[in-house]
Amino acid sequence: MRQYFSILLGFVLLLSGFLPGQASGQIARISPPDTTRGTWFGTAVAIDGEWAVIGATGDDGCGENAGAAWVYRAINTDEWALDARLTSSDCGAEHFFGNEVKVDGDRIVVSSFRTFVNQEISNAVHVFERQDSVWVQTARILSPDDSQSGPFASSIDLDGNRILITSSGDTSRGSMNGKGFIFEPNTRGTWINTAVLESPLPPAAGVLGTSSALDGDRAVLGGSTYSRGRPGMVAAYHRNAKTGEWDVTETLRGVRDFFISLDIRGDRLVIGESLGGSQQSGEVRIYRSVNDGWALEATLEPSTPYTYGAFGSEVALGDDFVLVSGFDEQLDLDINVDQVVYVFFLKDGSWKQRRILDVGESAFGASLDLDQGRAIIGQAAEYLSGHAFVAQINRP
Repeated sequence: MRQYFSILLGFVLLLSGFLPGQASGQIARISPPDTTRGTWFGTAVAIDGEWAVIGATGDDGCGENAGAAWVYRAINTDEWALDARLTSSDCGAEHFFGNEVKVDGDRIVVSSFRTFVNQEISNAVHVFERQDSVWVQTARILSPDDSQSGPFASSIDLDGNRILITSSGDTSRGSMNGKGFIFEPNTRGTWINTAVLESPLPPAAGVLGTSSALDGDRAVLGGSTYSRGRPGMVAAYHRNAKTGEWDVTETLRGVRDFFISLDIRGDRLVIGESLGGSQQSGEVRIYRSVNDGWALEATLEPSTPYTYGAFGSEVALGDDFVLVSGFDEQLDLDINVDQVVYVFFLKDGSWKQRRILDVGESAFGASLDLDQGRAIIGQAAEYLSGHAFVAQINRP
């Protein structure tokens, strides 16, 4: 029997001093079927068209921390229906299935990831496709280099018939760099590793692979030094249409974050650095593609930056707007107690903060994704059963 969830949560809270005449929009809440705390429902989210996918790495359905991914289908603008619960073909304890989720049309990819490689349990990326109205696992992708570049499936992205999967290098000592692996299906539908994206710099400049983003023939990989005192970098790649090779086109340095958030859409790239900005309040850089390189277009900060406010901890990029997770001080307290999602719009060549999405929870904004003007936002924490929220982002 299908389960339906109402979107009756309330209205998007508007930024103080918001321009008159700008309408608010509703935020829809999707609650998990399993309300057990600590399932980490919402730790990863993805949306495309009528489909939304939500990862829950702490789901204990086939063992402690086995993980699961929940698939929802839009019934109308008001409701989402549970369509499927996905688990891996090798479902078992400590797989952390659902660490990242992506959806594109009738294809979903889900990662199983743990930081330390265990010979008995391999990190993997699982591919599901919709066949006869049922989501079926059609592939399980393992590390093509036997994890010689660090834990596999650290981050993933999906664009059509192309999957980007990274390994995260040696994050403890920085002696091993991570890599990015491009997979594409052959004529038999088998996913083949067609390219390897390597760092143009040594690990000391940033250990590659804990974050990534893919759009068409462009890819970016984040590289953190895991040190507050030494900023990391983002490596940008472009596929040469003539040779099919993926070339490094830019190395963007000075990125201050332990886990660099990234998104790419068309000719724009957004980088979140939650330890950047004044007093490490966080900032977001937006780059524009210029001759296959990247030129800085804008640097964003919230209207009221807060020390250690984690602004930029998650980002998602639309055609002319960007979503950014960060903390927002409430009730004139001296501590950050509420995490929100800031909305910046591009107008007349300038990026301006126009809205704040807020449900009054510190775990809100744990994950973000966008499809057209619709956003999905995860709320995940050990003390919660978790939620996901869907919001229509309308131009002011």
